[in-house]
Amino acid sequence: MQDTKPCYDTAEQNLFARFETAAHGTFALPYNALLCAHLTPTTAGGAAETLTLIYSTHTVTLEGTQLASLLLAIQKDHVEAVRVGGSQPSTGAVPAVRQLVVAEGISKNKV
Repeated sequence: MQDTKPCYDTAEQNLFARFETAAHGTFALPYNALLCAHLTPTTAGGAAETLTLIYSTHTVTLEGTQLASLLLAIQKDHVEAVRVGGSQPSTGAVPAVRQLVVAEGISKNKV
């Protein structure tokens, strides 16, 4: 069964982005601590995209498809919550997050 719950929620403007993980609970990270966002595009073989968000205290790694619209919402401080899920029906693109990992520290191999 495919999860059709939206993978992210938006609001007009947020001070924090909330990342909901099944294994480690929920993290609220401030937008003013976001240092870098990097989207690795889908390869010719159809592998999932990877969106890496590097904060001053944590690294968030999201794997899925059509993550460019999620990145755009993050750039505008509009993302309120991110979770593993199927789609964001109100947008033209249909992003899906299949894996979400929040790790303490800055990932040296992603910068």
